[in-house]
Amino acid sequence: MTSFRPTFLLLSMLILLTAMYRYTALEVRHAVRFASALTALRLHDAELNRDLLLLRGGDLLHYDSINHAIGQIRSDLSTLTALPGELAPQVETLKRMARYKAAQLERFKSTHALVRNSFAYFLHLQEALTDEAPVFPALGAAMLQFMRRPDPRHQRSLSDLLDTLPAGKNGRGTHLEAHTRLILQRLPELEEILANLLTTPLGITATRIASVHESHLDTLQKRADRFRLALYLTAILLLAYLFHALRRLQRAHRRLGEEMRQRLDTERQLLQARKMEAMGTFASGIAHDFNNLLGSIRGYGVLAREQLENGQSPYHALSRIEAIVGRGHELIQRLLQFARPGGDDLTPLAPAAVIEEALGFLTPTLPEAIQVSFLNRLNDRCRIAARAGELQQVIVNLVRNAAEAIEGEGKITVTLEPAGSDTILIRVHDSGRGIPPSRIERIFEPFASGKPGGLGTGLGLAIVQRIVRDHGGRIGVESEPDRGTEFIIELPKGLKSCRRPKKP
Repeated sequence: MTSFRPTFLLLSMLILLTAMYRYTALEVRHAVRFASALTALRLHDAELNRDLLLLRGGDLLHYDSINHAIGQIRSDLSTLTALPGELAPQVETLKRMARYKAAQLERFKSTHALVRNSFAYFLHLQEALTDEAPVFPALGAAMLQFMRRPDPRHQRSLSDLLDTLPAGKNGRGTHLEAHTRLILQRLPELEEILANLLTTPLGITATRIASVHESHLDTLQKRADRFRLALYLTAILLLAYLFHALRRLQRAHRRLGEEMRQRLDTERQLLQARKMEAMGTFASGIAHDFNNLLGSIRGYGVLAREQLENGQSPYHALSRIEAIVGRGHELIQRLLQFARPGGDDLTPLAPAAVIEEALGFLTPTLPEAIQVSFLNRLNDRCRIAARAGELQQVIVNLVRNAAEAIEGEGKITVTLEPAGSDTILIRVHDSGRGIPPSRIERIFEPFASGKPGGLGTGLGLAIVQRIVRDHGGRIGVESEPDRGTEFIIELPKGLKSCRRPKKP
């Protein structure tokens, strides 16, 4: 009887501790499921925002992935609602945000369908009417600018052209005007809806809830660990129950470990989704580069057709088109190799010729109010070891960024000059608004855009820095607000001297 009492006491303690541990483990499982649902919600919200940006940029042709993402968000919210906890008010806030986002998404899809269909019909009519009057090609160019950046300036330019639009054959000009006015009305509305969708803090709120919930989960896990330790100690005192207690603890430990691994896998998927969202935004920036190339191809195509009609040889215009297509191919190669620098060997080339060619392609695509000049202070024999396509990409990115920093009239100056005995300098100076001091230290970091209002992807200058470093050079920037910006590239030169001979 005396020996039975300690055994009964230890057995009672073991049973009590086991019951408390199982209850705590159940709470931990619920908390882990709650955390996994929050992580999945952030993942699907990031996927939805990424697909919206792809759809607006024209890289997504249907709404299937968007409908799937919003359906997954609803499923995640159902999981969160079904799990008990103290965060029910916060979950209700998430549900209200999801309902608002779903309603905005329906508006976005209907408005986007109208704009896309009208733009397709506009392109068809504009191409058919191109030869009837000069205003139709100008209208097409203005429409492309407005589709790319629907700001008030481009909206006024497009509206002014509509006032001079002739009726055209069979009333096609009237139809063209109707579709143009519909786009003028609906595209700003589409941009506003998209902004509302992207700024709805569904993912941010889920992250905040997850941060609060993480501390609760940590407390539960520590409590479970304490009960497990008590079970071990009791099992040591009560040898008869040792193996039984260990088996139960091992099974519970495996379950918890599997759930934690699933949580880690979901978090890795979330990180990948954030990267894809950024790359989706970057896709819109790539479209800007290709719009410039396509604009140049279109201009030289019109020139070639006019030369053919006048009985002249279009060889020069076609050669320029071929060169522009080559630049586009090189752009794709550089983008694909951004994360893996290297490639073809460096070859000796004349930097002045490469820069002049890049400016020749780029200048026609810039606003007429911006004056671009090139100052070459090197001699004709100067050579550097470089890749022509990459060097031109550096010039194009810097000059285009300079043009976007200029509001109204302005000047961009590209200067090529010797520096010391072993290097040359490429300076790109603009008279734009300058870079704030708070941003200039991070201007070359990936996804750290220096453009206002989130207009940029933040990868252009990162690519420029990567290319310059691959060539053994370095890049710096000097800027003052409202006084312009100057990027300075230092590159190693070849064996020949690059200084101009002094005049006698």
